[in-house]
Amino acid sequence: MEIEQRLDDLSRRRAELVARSAAQRAELGDIGHAWRLPLAIADQGVTVWRFFRMYPALLVGLGVVFAVARPRRAVKWFGRGWALWRFFRGMAAGQGKHN
Repeated sequence: MEIEQRLDDLSRRRAELVARSAAQRAELGDIGHAWRLPLAIADQGVTVWRFFRMYPALLVGLGVVFAVARPRRAVKWFGRGWALWRFFRGMAAGQGKHN
């Protein structure tokens, strides 16, 4: 009788665990679905970054065309880009750490 009780307890415990894991899988699926679009956009950004790393002259050419077509806007964007560059270089060098 003790073995039957133990088997019943194990069977109930297994059913609880199976139900809990199914609920967790559903929750994880919902979380994954919410992140699908942001991760796809980030993936495209990485692809663009790799492309321009392979062809830096193309990026410079686009910058020159933009500077000739819209000089004031180009100066403004250059300033923003320079600030971002300095920020990320500082982070990479460890200067962004708070002590």
